[in-house]
Parts: sequence; C-alpha cells; structure tokens
Amino acid sequence: MNSFAQVEQWIAEDDFRIKCLRTAQQQISLEWYLSAGFVRNLIWDKLHGYEQMTPLNDIDLIYFDSVSTSISVSSAGLVKEEKQIEQALKAIMPACNWSVKNQARMGLKHGHAPYSGCIEAMSYWPEIQTAIGATLHSDGQIVVRSPFSAEKVVNLSASRNPKCTSDVFPSRVAEKRWSVLWPNLDIED
Repeated sequence: MNSFAQVEQWIAEDDFRIKCLRTAQQQISLEWYLSAGFVRNLIWDKLHGYEQMTPLNDIDLIYFDSVSTSISVSSAGLVKEEKQIEQALKAIMPACNWSVKNQARMGLKHGHAPYSGCIEAMSYWPEIQTAIGATLHSDGQIVVRSPFSAEKVVNLSASRNPKCTSDVFPSRVAEKRWSVLWPNLDIED
C-alpha cells in the first residue's frame, strides 16, 4: 500500500518524528508542515526495509503567513520571524537543525505569483518526491499532504518537478548522495 495513509502510519510509529510534530505544533498556529526530507527520507527508508532511520541534515518546517512577508533580516541573514521560530524549536529539541521558511515569502523570493498556501508552494519544489509534508491537527491526527498524487510521491524514485524552473536537480541528487543512501532509488531526469 503506497499511500499517504501508509506514510501517516509510519510517522505514527516513529517516536522521533512524533516529537518533532508536537514540537512544531507548539510553535505555529498557522498552516504548517514538516516537509521535504523529514517525510521523503522516511518513505525511502521504509521502502528499502531499513530498521534505522537515515539521519536528517535538517528538519524543514514550512508555514504560511501571508500577513508577514517582509524581508526583515537578522544579523545571521535569516528573516527575523523565521529565526525566532527556529530558536524556540531549538530550545525544545536542541540536537535538531531546524530550518523554518514562510512559504508566503518564498513565492515573492522566487518571482512567482503569490502562493495560496503551503501545498501550492511545494508544487514548485525541485523534486516531486520532496514536495510532501506532515502536520499534526489539534486532535492529534497526523495528516500527510502533497501537491502530487501518492503514486508519484510514495515510491522509490527521485524525479525532477517540471514546474521548477531552476536546474538544481542534478546537483541536489549528487550533493545529497541519494543513490548511495538508497541504492534501489530510481533517479529520473
């Protein structure tokens, strides 16, 4: 069963990912998702039959705040609102490298028409399989969403998103060592 329901079940069985979701939920009241490698790596690990999770380089928390899209930059070069959320997350889970991005601002950064929400923002990401996120509803329900179908996302492939206008796919594949970490992965270009 390759479906978002299967991924939700895998996340529910993963104590680390549940803790990350609960930590994010404490900090964000807007639309938000833990996305990209947080979900994608879990899928590829499970489909490879790995017992241990592949370490995450970072934990991508995306949210959507159309009111706060200004680029008020801190001394560290990060948008202040995003940096404040990162610091709050790090205070709770200091061993994690949190990366927080307001997707309403990212549309402006990339010269796109304003996004309507996180799902539309993900539809522009470089790989189809990276455009997936998990959130936790107030009732504790885990929800996995993507702008793409489960058939395209929950599989052993890495494929370029035709909607992404930059040519970063080959360098991302090489830099992230996906074919080494997941040798059964079909890398489509």
